[in-house]
Amino acid sequence: MQRTRSVYIKLVMTTFFWGGTFVAGKWAVGEAPPFFVAFLRFAIASVVLWAIVAWRKRGRGERFPAPKGGAQWAGLFSLGLTGVFLYNFVFLTGLSWTSATNGSLIVAFNPLLTAVLSALWLKERVRPVQAGGLLLSLLGVGVVVTRGSIAVIRSLSFNPGDLLMLGAPLAWALYTILGKKVLARFPPLVATAYAALFGTLLLMPAAALEGSLLSGVHRLTVYGWISVLQLALLGTVAGFVWWYEGVELLGASRAAVFVNLVPLFGVLLSALILSESLEVSQLAGGILVVLGVSIGQRVPLFRTGRTGAPASASPEG
Repeated sequence: MQRTRSVYIKLVMTTFFWGGTFVAGKWAVGEAPPFFVAFLRFAIASVVLWAIVAWRKRGRGERFPAPKGGAQWAGLFSLGLTGVFLYNFVFLTGLSWTSATNGSLIVAFNPLLTAVLSALWLKERVRPVQAGGLLLSLLGVGVVVTRGSIAVIRSLSFNPGDLLMLGAPLAWALYTILGKKVLARFPPLVATAYAALFGTLLLMPAAALEGSLLSGVHRLTVYGWISVLQLALLGTVAGFVWWYEGVELLGASRAAVFVNLVPLFGVLLSALILSESLEVSQLAGGILVVLGVSIGQRVPLFRTGRTGAPASASPEG
């Protein structure tokens, strides 16, 4: 019971950290370019994740996990490409143009979209409950993006940051689908460590082409560094370690319920730290998104043991 209570607390804290990534990301890209922020985030996270993996393997007397053959290397590289490089490109670039509130509400339908796309990709039957929940979530996202205005649709005057943010759930869906085969060979934490490493290597030249690899360090204030450390240590390292602990003890479906707290924390922290106001359209759209995800997650799509389900439930990569 004590361990279960501890895991519940960790899952709530994980969703709090993930909600905070929208605020931290918004603050960080206000001081430095997106690719540099992403590179710094995962350079720090990679070091810590690899240290944790090495420490755990050494404590168990196990050999350090290494890919065997080109297929395994390619699989791990694909995770870094989709879940780290692509996701953070649209996530942080989108936040440089839109509000943290909008970002947290748009990305909130990530778990359900990932589950449905995974089912279609793997030729699984999509249940009507999932389809209905997805449509309801998409309607909510549409309300957020259009600000509840027909005029926005007619004039196609969408916020480019909102449109870019729509790519975040798609990137994460690809990450999860590709990760299903990878997780058959590697434990989740090991796969995440490799994904962070490959993502960092991909982000480095992007930050260099952005012209910020060296100058970006000097642009960050104390608050900018705090934001980067939140993204790296809390949103990435602590979030994923605690999330997988929760999935291991409670199961993916029970742990996934906590995901609905992410947009709530994202909106509250955006108002508290960034002084963003919550408009009626954002409130209505957010309710529809969370309601759709809640309905869609009532019936699990997969009967799995150790699969990609834990990653598919995560709304932040």
